[in-house]
Amino acid sequence: MTPFLVSAILGVLYFIFVANLYQVRIPRSPEIEKRLEHIKKSNEQQNNVIAPDFITIGNEFKFGFLGKYLKNFKPAEYLKDQLYYAGLDIQVDVFILVSALFCLPCLIIAALTTPYFLLFSLLSAFIPLAIVKFLIMKRTNLFTQQFPEALDLLSSSLRAGHSLYSAFDVIVKEMPAPINQVFKNTVDEISFGIDTKDAIMSLTRVMPFSMDLKFFTTAVLLQREVGGNLAKVLDGLSVTIRERFKMLGQLKAQTSQSKFSGIILTLVPPLISLVLFFISPGYMDPLLHTPEGNIAVAVAVGLLILGIFCIVKILSIEI
Repeated sequence: MTPFLVSAILGVLYFIFVANLYQVRIPRSPEIEKRLEHIKKSNEQQNNVIAPDFITIGNEFKFGFLGKYLKNFKPAEYLKDQLYYAGLDIQVDVFILVSALFCLPCLIIAALTTPYFLLFSLLSAFIPLAIVKFLIMKRTNLFTQQFPEALDLLSSSLRAGHSLYSAFDVIVKEMPAPINQVFKNTVDEISFGIDTKDAIMSLTRVMPFSMDLKFFTTAVLLQREVGGNLAKVLDGLSVTIRERFKMLGQLKAQTSQSKFSGIILTLVPPLISLVLFFISPGYMDPLLHTPEGNIAVAVAVGLLILGIFCIVKILSIEI
């Protein structure tokens, strides 16, 4: 059995493990459940407000011995925020262990073939973070697509005589995820007595990558300060967002051919190298076992990464 086949099998097994790990919700201990129940009951007695079910004291770390070292580690705080923005219910230390597992296939290849695969093992450790970034972008795009409909619902609720709090509650009950989750956080904060201005500003902390949401919070806060017809402002904002989506669709259609060309140009060199390695391993020996060949591989990989960066920069058009 070849080293690449062994690594491929291990990679599939680790992928299955990671896929199941992301779906598992780690339960809280009974002691924490009792404390949460006590806090909710005491709040109901003092403020006469029913505490919502969303209140949690999440465990930041699953493994205590890692939590001691990662607690004051700034990258761990960054990872915690990224996992929260992506909507993943997974601890920071578990995520770091998953990232380490992604290194193992390349480490095995490096141990069985050439040590130059150590570089690929370091790069593969960032694959889970890239997946998290993709999930953040996907969640933000889905929120942006739902936002105009939520603004229309909010505007209709205000015209029907609902307060701003009641209009937010309508969005929570009628709209799907993730937009109902974002507004549920604000509704729960207001119900617990937090100032409405602070609760509205917390929207941008829950979904920090949505520019439309920042416009919305600014419009609402200005209306609360100077007055005006908020329903009309929200209607205008909804129209603006829809027009921007229309323009983005046109740009996507016009740049699709260039994106496809960039993907093909990026995939052809590694695919050809992989095919040649399996068809004629000796043909690739000068690249893997000679200093000149190693330099050529390094230069080729560097130029490939530079080409990907240039293509992405050219095709990235912000509106």
